[in-house]
Amino acid sequence: MYRRLPRKIAVAGNVARAFGRDRRGNVLLIGAASLIPLFGLLGGALDLTRMYMVRTRLQQACDASVMSGRAAMGNRTWDNSSKAVADRYFTANFDPGRYGTSGSKIDYEVGSDLVVKGAASVSLPMAIMQMFGYGDKLITATCDAKLELPNSDVMFVLDTTLSMSETNAGDSVSRIQALRNSVVGFHAILENARGPQTRVRYGFVPYASTVNVGTLLRPDWIADRWTYQSREYDRTEQVESKAADYNTSWSSWRQVSGSKSSRTYTIPPENCVAPQGTSSSKTEKGPVTTDADGKRVWTETRTTKGVSYSASLSNSVCTVTETTYNDYVDEQTVTQTPNKNAGSVSYSNRTWWKYKPVEYGLVALKATGSDGAVVGGTFNAMVANDNKVREIKWDKSNACIEERQTSGGNTPAAATAESDLDVDALPRAGNPATQWRPALPGLVYARKQTSLTTMPDSSWGSPTVVVNTSSNYATPNDSLGLRGACPTYARKLQSIDAGTLQTYMNALKPAGLTYHDIGFLWGLRLLSAQGIFANENQAPSTGKVARHLIFMTDGQTETNIGDYDAYGLSALDRRRTPANRLPTAVEQNAIVEQRLSGLCSIAKAKGVTVWVIAFGTSLTPLLSDCANSGHAFEAKNAAQLQDAFSNIAARISQLRLIK
Repeated sequence: MYRRLPRKIAVAGNVARAFGRDRRGNVLLIGAASLIPLFGLLGGALDLTRMYMVRTRLQQACDASVMSGRAAMGNRTWDNSSKAVADRYFTANFDPGRYGTSGSKIDYEVGSDLVVKGAASVSLPMAIMQMFGYGDKLITATCDAKLELPNSDVMFVLDTTLSMSETNAGDSVSRIQALRNSVVGFHAILENARGPQTRVRYGFVPYASTVNVGTLLRPDWIADRWTYQSREYDRTEQVESKAADYNTSWSSWRQVSGSKSSRTYTIPPENCVAPQGTSSSKTEKGPVTTDADGKRVWTETRTTKGVSYSASLSNSVCTVTETTYNDYVDEQTVTQTPNKNAGSVSYSNRTWWKYKPVEYGLVALKATGSDGAVVGGTFNAMVANDNKVREIKWDKSNACIEERQTSGGNTPAAATAESDLDVDALPRAGNPATQWRPALPGLVYARKQTSLTTMPDSSWGSPTVVVNTSSNYATPNDSLGLRGACPTYARKLQSIDAGTLQTYMNALKPAGLTYHDIGFLWGLRLLSAQGIFANENQAPSTGKVARHLIFMTDGQTETNIGDYDAYGLSALDRRRTPANRLPTAVEQNAIVEQRLSGLCSIAKAKGVTVWVIAFGTSLTPLLSDCANSGHAFEAKNAAQLQDAFSNIAARISQLRLIK
């Protein structure tokens, strides 16, 4: 049965059908409705782009943070200082509020492997999607940094001269102790970064006026005979003397009046000479009393005014004592008793010497060990006072050398074949010009010099003229720490454990003046893959090898013509200076620096990376130019020295990201 709809429903249906048939204005409504999902798509894309940009930048900041923190950490444990450096790099690469973010932070974790692990995070508010109920998005990034070491040979050329016993302002340890600590720390960094298949070797050349390399050499590299500035026995004569009429004795001095005061201070040990004093002293003899036995007694009274100075060198420390006298009066008693043997004649021997160049046989010093290298030896020479025997000993403790024939041009470019500046030339057996010679201060004597603390040029004389005298002239010694200084023995490239390294570094002793060229020359010889140790210095089967020479000095060039150095007693041997006149220290300094500059160029041309550290001294153009670009450091104190070595170790180790 057909039923009619209610009127209201029917009208509504009619309106709807009419609206459906009338399409005018529908596009506007449909378009408005479709904007909502489209807006969501565009907003999502925009926020996703922002999230990508934030995540990328956060990752970069994380990477920079752990890399810089690991470099700053060096061989130390992770501490506030390392964290501060890492945080600084993180902030510099992702400053707070960037891209509208908030709460940026990074946390670190460092394990026993010394890998620095970072976890960074930041909160990013949604720009569009928050309209659809999305809240802030947490963006995260992780990053790890480690040191990874390639095959490396590292040669340390270390200044161990007298000034290394000094202490820099603000430091609590001496320079030599700071060096010991820094090298040990450097070794720890590299050893931690070394992989199981990586070959890392370390060599050492401590230097002063020469180097101790004798026991690294083969016997045919050392001359069988060599000429030293020495002396020969001439004759013995008997000297007659008569016994005195009296035997004389003196009491100790005792203060009578006035006062005196003293103070001590230290000065650089390489110039351990007391200042000129102003003191004057006058001694007066009192009346003489004679007893029945003929004994005579009197008092001597001494009056002293002004200031006097004295200097002493002990354990590489030069101490000056300053004494001020204020009308200081003291006295002593002199006693003379009749000599029962007065007038009797006695005889003593007086030795006469011929001071001149003397040739000595050296074969006894060339004994070898199981590895074929020289271990040294001894022989006796009749050169001691009164023509007594002196044992000449040359072994690892004092195996310093005199260089082979030197280049007249004093530059590597002018070096003749097989001269000292030809770094890679092999010595030839039977040709002493190409061989090295033992440095033997026990054979060496000055001319007309009874004390090496005062060396007037007029007293040196000609190196070839024979001086016939009964005087005992000066011989190189270590009483001033410089005249015959021989550094600690050098070490060839080889692996070394921490304990052995510490023992070796503890053995470094400050002595001598600063001859940079001889240290650098031998550091390069021991490092070269083409020279006397070529067979030992080839790259391992696991790949190429990076060669580094670290040259550390605490002072500028300082030579002395009275030193017995790697070129003999330079005032007399004159191997690097004109033979017809006495050299000057200024002249020698210039030669050393000229040669150092040339050797630095040779090292870099051979592919060696040269690092230079000026410790407690200025980084001069000479030192800066010696290094590869960006590889020179100036360290004013122990902390900066450690930082310099850590920086070098990190750069050698090729700091890299592993995540």
